Amino acid sequence: MSVMEEQELALSKALIALFKGVIFRERQPELWQTVLEQRAQISDYTARLGLVLLVDEVDEYAFLRQREQEELPRLVPRYPLSYGLSLLLVSLRKSLGEYDASHGDMRLVLTISDMQLKLKAFFPALPNEIKFRQNLERHVHRAEEMGFLRPVAGQEEAYEVQPLLRSFINAEWLHTFDDRLQEYLDYGQKDRTEGEDSDGLI
Repeated sequence: MSVMEEQELALSKALIALFKGVIFRERQPELWQTVLEQRAQISDYTARLGLVLLVDEVDEYAFLRQREQEELPRLVPRYPLSYGLSLLLVSLRKSLGEYDASHGDMRLVLTISDMQLKLKAFFPALPNEIKFRQNLERHVHRAEEMGFLRPVAGQEEAYEVQPLLRSFINAEWLHTFDDRLQEYLDYGQKDRTEGEDSDGLI
């Protein structure tokens, strides 16, 4: 295989990976290197599809974002977030910002119990804590699937909050959360029976 053919193959692999999700240098070093070396070619190709290549060289990840107000069909789907998952992601993003300001390059690690304490005030009380814990674990696993949390090896129920979260939970999200904070807290004071679901669309 010629050098040009090898480059074309590497480009194709990187594009396919980007269409599937996020490329992380730590997990996919060869694909990450291709993104850096062929960034212009990738950007030119994806631009024709209404997509923008976003590369964070500090935290070392890359992904595609759909351009807004395009006449083209969406290639990057949007998913509705439940009340619980939305609150978890915003809470993680705020914790990440606070941690970054005081700990520099160190990564933020939280346990499920830490997250439970941060979110408990925003959910109606349930007759037993088990259901709340189960709901939270479901949201944590979803956040992991989305690339925002990563299990810490050797530490049970501990997760590293991924810098990728900064690119998705922006200042507008945080501003909306702060504006509606009292509304969320009021919701958390409501009485609910065990059979009711505490999730809803935000």
